[in-house]
Amino acid sequence: MRTVTLEFLRHGPPHNQLLSPLTRYMALCGNHQPADVVVPFEHAQLLTRLRALLYKDSLETRELQLAETARVMSEVLSLIPGLVAELADFAGEQSGPTHLRLIFSANELALLPFELANAASAFPGAGQSLALQAQVPMCITREVRRVSYGPVEWPTTPKILVAVSSAGGAVPADAHLLALRKVIEPWMFHYDEGNQAEWQQRIEEHLTVIPRASVETLLQACASGVYTHVHLLAHGVPVDRDDGRHYGLALHGSQDPDSIDIVDGARLATLLRPNAKAKMDTLVRPAVVTIAACDSGNIGSVIGAGASIAHSLHEAGIPLVIASQFPLSFAASVVMVQVLYDGLLGGFDPRLLLIDVRRQLKVRVPGTHDWASIVAYASFPPDLDRQLVKMRINRAARSIEAALNYADRITQSMWKTLRQTTSRRGTGSGTVTGTGQGPEKALVLDSAKEKLKNAMARMQAVLGSKDSERSLIYGLLASAEKRKAEIFWRAADVFAGSDTDRIGMYRDEALSSLEHSRDYYALAFQSARSESWALVQGMALTAVLDGVVRIKPDEWELARLLSEEDLKLGEPQSISATPDLRQRQAWAHSNLLELYLLHLLGGTGRPPLRDDHLEEVVRVAGRDATEIHSIRRQLSRYVEFFPEVRLEAAMRKNQVREPQWDAVVISAREMFSRLPEPASFS
Repeated sequence: MRTVTLEFLRHGPPHNQLLSPLTRYMALCGNHQPADVVVPFEHAQLLTRLRALLYKDSLETRELQLAETARVMSEVLSLIPGLVAELADFAGEQSGPTHLRLIFSANELALLPFELANAASAFPGAGQSLALQAQVPMCITREVRRVSYGPVEWPTTPKILVAVSSAGGAVPADAHLLALRKVIEPWMFHYDEGNQAEWQQRIEEHLTVIPRASVETLLQACASGVYTHVHLLAHGVPVDRDDGRHYGLALHGSQDPDSIDIVDGARLATLLRPNAKAKMDTLVRPAVVTIAACDSGNIGSVIGAGASIAHSLHEAGIPLVIASQFPLSFAASVVMVQVLYDGLLGGFDPRLLLIDVRRQLKVRVPGTHDWASIVAYASFPPDLDRQLVKMRINRAARSIEAALNYADRITQSMWKTLRQTTSRRGTGSGTVTGTGQGPEKALVLDSAKEKLKNAMARMQAVLGSKDSERSLIYGLLASAEKRKAEIFWRAADVFAGSDTDRIGMYRDEALSSLEHSRDYYALAFQSARSESWALVQGMALTAVLDGVVRIKPDEWELARLLSEEDLKLGEPQSISATPDLRQRQAWAHSNLLELYLLHLLGGTGRPPLRDDHLEEVVRVAGRDATEIHSIRRQLSRYVEFFPEVRLEAAMRKNQVREPQWDAVVISAREMFSRLPEPASFS
């Protein structure tokens, strides 16, 4: 995304200055010459124009005033030669999106509805709305110049705090919560629908709701420091003071919930950035605050100190604040939540989301100018693109994990039910019979397959990023396909004795998933030749699908050498050892364990390896149970899953299953028994 920065400067304090054709501002854009800019109207004239946008006039009057205001704002921007030169580079040709940063040092300039401006004659989409034209999609954000934000880490694991207040009147709380509930669905692990406590736990992993928000309840929640996103649903309320009108949010009273506590921008900024409970010398800072409230971006009077709610929050150091500078309809607030949080939780670029939300508001909420009401105060980190790639990988991996968890739990539940039914019928523990609910089971499993398909698509989409970590992504996809194969294999057993076609279909799905997994491991190794784990996993799947004769001795030897080189990187228990070093050495020991098992199958032409890597992997992993859990899961495949799949694959290819698998099973079972339970490290 190309960024164009436009900065307005003037002498004096940020407040106590009215708009006037006599006031000159300095406009800076890129490396172009500074330009003097004046607004073509008096302050009172602008306020009269803006009153027409409060939905108090007829539709015809409002549309005429919108068109006139858009024209005037276009004239203001066209007076800046540097901006004309920057945007004219893209006029007349199809190009990618552009981020237009507007930086102010004067509060009165925040009154100008730049988001409503038309594109000037030299701009892309000339004559159309600058924020809506499709020739060069434009994200328009605002920024406070005088604030230093420090380094910003875009959150890779979002957690949303929703504060709802109906103190100022009814709000569409149910619609907002339903929208957010749907948004977090791809990231939620499966839960027992009859277990209310587990359901609440799964929800709260992503979302916490304060239903009657007050200063006290909001302060306590924010001080926990766990929330990366805060969504405020309330009414914007005008407050008339001696220095003019300002706006605040109507929250419930802390002592009397039926009373109204009007919180202005400065107070709200302090409220959302308290001292962290766990670390009193640190101020909490959410990455994103969204405000679904009328006039939350309205600066009101510019005579006295203070600014709009959104302006104050951004000035306090919150990187991204999204609000409304005019009245916001209920329908628009719901669309805003759906579009923004669906993208933010998926790791998409917030600048692209702001473009999308305006366009969707224009289409989905006709008869309003809600699309122009949305105002975004933003200060993104310079390496945002790199951070977003990392986040998208993390979120896609979480989505896959959630989908696999869902599929795994429902197949386990079906298997358990069938085992209990079998036991009651006295058919013997080794035989599974149908329960007469085949269609219902098929629908549930099809739902699980659809979740997995969507989750895998999210991860595959990250591969299109220029800076994507391809080896890591291929490895995650390979691991997901392997786990998916296990689930499909178990799903086939659910239909044993009742639906032969379904059994064959799920067996085919399992074998196909293993082939895809092997292909992804090959791509992972091609992307990073030092990643021995990818080579080892590919060889293991080759032994399962095609037989040990297909394992190449040279690859086996290369994997051994690469793994042993990783063990020479340093002592993992030393003070200077990084988590990455410890993890890499843990995986190296795990690789050597698997290479030992593959050698037992024969065909490598090499002497067997030591099997004392088992003790080493436990020592290196220490209290981190992640590696221990993964190794236990892989060893269990050699005991229960791989031998069965090998038998099926051999039968389909008219091969003979290697008798050495019995020795592999015994050795893997013995290794598994010597590994501690992950819980022992917690």
